[in-house]
Amino acid sequence: MQINSTKNDEPEKILHSSLAGHELRDTFYSNSKKKKGCVFHVVLNSLGLLLQRNSMSISGSTVATKDHVVPISDIIGGRCVRLQRTQRFKSPGGCGVCTPTISDKDRKENEDEDAYLYVFAYILKRNMRNNVRRERTVITLRFRSFDSHEDNMREAEKWYKTLKIHRENYLLEGAARDCRFNIPPKRLLILLNPKSGSGKAKELFHRQVVPVLNEAEIPYDLYVTKHSNFAHEFVKKRDLSMWTEIAAVGGDGLFHEVVNGLFKRVDWENVIENISLGIIPCGSGNGLARSIAHCNEEPYDPKPILGAALTLVGGHSTPMDIVEIELQNKVIYSFLSVGWGLISDIDIESERLRPLGYQRFTIWTLHRLINLRTYRGRISYIPKKEDDTDPVLPHQEVSRSRISLQYSINFQESLNKKYKSNDHINTTDFEDVISLETLANQSFRSRCDSWLSSGSRKSTYYSIAESLYHSISDTSECSDSDCAEDIEDTNNLQHVRLSERKASPLPPPDKWVVEEGEFVMVHAAYQTHLGSDCFFAPQSQLNDGTIHLVIIYGGISRSQLLNFLINMSSGTHLPSPNTEFIKVVRVEAFQLNPHNNNGILTVDGERMKCGPIEARIIPGAVKVMIPKKGH
Repeated sequence: MQINSTKNDEPEKILHSSLAGHELRDTFYSNSKKKKGCVFHVVLNSLGLLLQRNSMSISGSTVATKDHVVPISDIIGGRCVRLQRTQRFKSPGGCGVCTPTISDKDRKENEDEDAYLYVFAYILKRNMRNNVRRERTVITLRFRSFDSHEDNMREAEKWYKTLKIHRENYLLEGAARDCRFNIPPKRLLILLNPKSGSGKAKELFHRQVVPVLNEAEIPYDLYVTKHSNFAHEFVKKRDLSMWTEIAAVGGDGLFHEVVNGLFKRVDWENVIENISLGIIPCGSGNGLARSIAHCNEEPYDPKPILGAALTLVGGHSTPMDIVEIELQNKVIYSFLSVGWGLISDIDIESERLRPLGYQRFTIWTLHRLINLRTYRGRISYIPKKEDDTDPVLPHQEVSRSRISLQYSINFQESLNKKYKSNDHINTTDFEDVISLETLANQSFRSRCDSWLSSGSRKSTYYSIAESLYHSISDTSECSDSDCAEDIEDTNNLQHVRLSERKASPLPPPDKWVVEEGEFVMVHAAYQTHLGSDCFFAPQSQLNDGTIHLVIIYGGISRSQLLNFLINMSSGTHLPSPNTEFIKVVRVEAFQLNPHNNNGILTVDGERMKCGPIEARIIPGAVKVMIPKKGH
């Protein structure tokens, strides 16, 4: 990130703000050969961390200064450590380890008395192709101004505690301005499906998610699902009062289980008020995770799991619509889509190619085009009134909740460049991406007993105090008896459907639009993406109270259908206005009656028994974790 230069003789004016409070500043130098002789003025306050570099010329005069700003919103945590002599290492690039100024005479004597503060941040960077991504940056501050390690560590801990206070105040400011902005969770429940996608969910979780949770010091409990509907039964029967967030590590199917487990509880009204839901995309489709990133302008590729992990620790949530679906013999709840016909055929029949991952959908699409089917049935729906006032969009809520601060001229210009410039963002002058493997001593090991442990030699991260990691995935399974003991006695309570509490009665039959005939497919979506590469409903939002109903009639040519399917990846497949064979309509509710119950019916990608259904949207029924809006 390029920042405007400031005058060398006025470092005390940098980052001045009436809201700064608890401001710390110190002078550090770099011991790397690349930047030998560089002096850094480092300032930490409520706005973030600023590093002002001063380079000395041969004549001893100070040359141009470079400022680098890490906003508090990009910082997720920090850590104070002491390295043993055998743990000394040379930082690979960046400015090296920043050390408080001390004479060379005392350097050797004090080598074992140093204290280190690591600041973990994930900063938006733009590559030469103008693609934006978040990249991990570790700023290393080495404290050695005092004669004893205790004094140096005391100084490092003061910086760490100040950083933590500013981070917590940032979250509390958001909570005061927006009720959808969460205070840091007291504990996170993680449900992991090891068979999601190509079967690497557990490995991906330990490699990419655990380090972020540890850096952010988020306590969590991990449960690995043992069988189908494990998550459903767990969420339905367990006492959830100790958790404030539930994260599904897997695909949309696992999240579907969590949602339905919640709404099958007799105390669901209380639970959804106190728990937010999150998802880590490790499945084949990952439609919800892709939709959340898209609606909040957050980079998804090339590191979707990293972005989702940062979302879990970020503290932002927003309401999300849920669709209540009445089948022949039960009521279920959906967050993604309902399908009948072509897309559902592809989704379910391609299961035999699951080891291929997402490519299975492409292969089976070609197969189904060659062997095209049509289905006879009836579709009825209630069009959404165009003059309805839609709920506030999720990304508007995040923008509105962002803290408004009065910066000094220098710092304001620095932030403006970060948030508004389209130039390439460069942080190599201050980032110190170090190998934290050398820090993985016993006091920092978590209770991971496999080679995937975040504290093992096969990982470049270290883990925090073991009390923050509590995995019972290998020892506990939620049996009916166990779950029954954990939940409060609710036998005297009667289950109430979501629509009975959160929705008004549906209009009489004469208000419904009815169409009957031959259909290639009927697909109802309420997220932008059905999969990571399927941009199905571009106008959809997480909380707009709208079902986007797409109907393709029999008689469409294969070339037209192929063009429709190809353009789904870019979101240009929907006609405007509607054509003879493709129709798109925004609805509040719909009924589907397949003739003779023929065809494959799916809800959130899960196969259901084909038959008549009635679906209606319930605006803002649950809270879902979202990233802060990208810049």
